[in-house]
Amino acid sequence: MTAQTTLVLGANAVIADVRCSVAFSSASPLRFGQQLGLLWLPLDANRQAVCSPAYLHEPKDWATIDDTNNPSKWQLNLLKLFEQQGVHFLQLIAYAYDEPSLNLPAVELSNVCLTLNDGALRYDFTARERHVKAAIILEIYQRNGQFKCRALGEASTQGLTSLEQRVQVSLDVRPPNTHARIQAAQQQQACPHNEMRPPRHVQAGETWTGTAFAIDPYHLLTCYHVIESAQMIGIRQQGQPDREAQVVLSDIGSDSAIIRVSDPLPSHIPLAQQCSDILGETITTLGFPLSGLSSQLQVTQGCISGLTGLNDDIRYLQFTAPIQPGSSGSPLLLPTGEVVGMVTASLVHEHAQNMNYAVKFQLLSALLASAGISLESISDSSSAMPLTTPQLSKQSRSALWLVGCQG
Repeated sequence: MTAQTTLVLGANAVIADVRCSVAFSSASPLRFGQQLGLLWLPLDANRQAVCSPAYLHEPKDWATIDDTNNPSKWQLNLLKLFEQQGVHFLQLIAYAYDEPSLNLPAVELSNVCLTLNDGALRYDFTARERHVKAAIILEIYQRNGQFKCRALGEASTQGLTSLEQRVQVSLDVRPPNTHARIQAAQQQQACPHNEMRPPRHVQAGETWTGTAFAIDPYHLLTCYHVIESAQMIGIRQQGQPDREAQVVLSDIGSDSAIIRVSDPLPSHIPLAQQCSDILGETITTLGFPLSGLSSQLQVTQGCISGLTGLNDDIRYLQFTAPIQPGSSGSPLLLPTGEVVGMVTASLVHEHAQNMNYAVKFQLLSALLASAGISLESISDSSSAMPLTTPQLSKQSRSALWLVGCQG
């Protein structure tokens, strides 16, 4: 029988088996999968997130869990992760689930016992302060052809917020039952960008509104579901004459449409050309929500909270800026004034706050190219220096239009 090596804080040890097992438990009354969570966070050489983490409620092919109902052991495929996905460090983070609807100030992380490879290595993490909400307790890395682990104890009383900013990834600390409720809501709710959604049935004379933004002197972008089944489309802006618009090209798959007017528009805003590391980036939306209450342009602010849409749909971004009916077609503006996405849908559920989605700028560019509209001929009005929200609003507002449709 192999002797067990017990690690102390800061100690390193070789992991002999690349198909590593990591069993976990807590001496506290709190249980993993109920009040406590665990996640594996893959990082690159600069300690930035490489891919999305593996959670107890969302394991990966490189990190599987023995029992999602009563989890107690991970199985890791280190070769698959490190050699195929460019990972340099893999951190194990323990945390208390965040459930804002529950008043549970006593839920905190106190201790975690880890045993690797069926007891070959052991590490007992104990929080050295009270009210700890999260802690990085283990790190696996590769050196000189060997996999090694390091015992850590970087604790936080603020949860994972500071860590998110450091590694540029959005971390999900909600309990598994919240995910189950959200998934049930997703299945019941028809989203505008669902290709299987039945066509809109409207009565003659029925009217509705949305938002559009100009991308050159004659063309505007809006959502497919805004102009769907419309017999007449008009655009309106304060201080400008109303204009009738015609559909140039629409795509239900990306919920996008190009509309055209005959008279030149006063201004337009540029689409982003190349963007990287935009997770967590501040964005501003401008649009005409709830136009029955007010026809004034509305401005909201938030951040890019995810790089995919529902069910990891790569066509969409997730963002946190508040939106309402009528916001569909609003641009998501970076601080430079560039459009990084177009508002398309929102998940409405009591346990899902600010889960809003936008069509990525790459799909919008592809739609314009399909219509023969060249972005190279459009002057770039983006700013090299980041703009404040009032500056963005002032610079962009004349390119925003209220879209009115009649069936």
